[in-house]
Amino acid sequence: MVALLALLPMGALADGLQSLRLSEVGLGDGSEDNPAWIEIQNTSYGSQNLGGFYITNNPAALNKDLTAPQRIKMMHLIPTGNPITKITPQNCIVLYADGNDNLGLQHMNFTLQAGDIVALFSGNGIDLMDSLTIPEDIVAGKSWAKNFEKDTWRVCDRPSPTQANDYEQAKKNNKIAEFKEKDPYGIAMAIMAMGVVFSCLLLLYLFFKFFGKLFVRMDSGEKPTALADTSKTKASAGDDAATVAAIMAVTEATAGTGDEDLDVALIALALQAELAHDEESGVITIIPSASPWADKAEMIAAGMMK
Repeated sequence: MVALLALLPMGALADGLQSLRLSEVGLGDGSEDNPAWIEIQNTSYGSQNLGGFYITNNPAALNKDLTAPQRIKMMHLIPTGNPITKITPQNCIVLYADGNDNLGLQHMNFTLQAGDIVALFSGNGIDLMDSLTIPEDIVAGKSWAKNFEKDTWRVCDRPSPTQANDYEQAKKNNKIAEFKEKDPYGIAMAIMAMGVVFSCLLLLYLFFKFFGKLFVRMDSGEKPTALADTSKTKASAGDDAATVAAIMAVTEATAGTGDEDLDVALIALALQAELAHDEESGVITIIPSASPWADKAEMIAAGMMK
């Protein structure tokens, strides 16, 4: 039981080491400032340390009949004891194949060219962690990259060292980089941003202007209609009440003749006379008239004075 528990950490460690994979190789342009490089990615969700691993471009190191010391002589040892070799989850590290390992732990003692192999071995010099072969037709400035989701390799026109090999995202990044190259001072970006802002403001103006006029028309059209309907209703109600009152008055006045047709005719005539309204101007005109009583009054007054 104790032995089984002791083996569990070893198994977990082995699984962690297997998560260190070769993810991209670039040939650069062959100059000292832009040498070939190798990207190694940590595909796990825990940190892994690349220190103590071996890496090589010698195909003879793949011979399984070799002993560990024989193979180690053909490979480059990645130094230990430096935090730079600790790769965080889903991150990567870049090693430079410039043949100048004296420049630092990220520089290796060999160079790369098209058609070479790259092999990554564990610290024991025996277990092969990962390997790849660079295509012979790849040219300087290109890279050989792996898509981990599809488990495929392809040539990248725009290498992406220290970045995830997401090709769709890389295309977008390339477009952004191209835009930056064509517009280094951001003038075009500023004009585009101002155009978007003014376009939005114009749309808002047209929106509020259109719906504002629409609401004003709706309000101005409904109120007079409602008032007219109300006035008409009141006038109709007044006419009906007057009609009913006139009929009742005529009926009481005639009291019936016994002849139904004659009663109807009399009521109709009386109703016309009752509801008839003379148009009056509102002006009162007084016309003087002579009366014989005025002359007589004067005569009587004159006789009394005698």
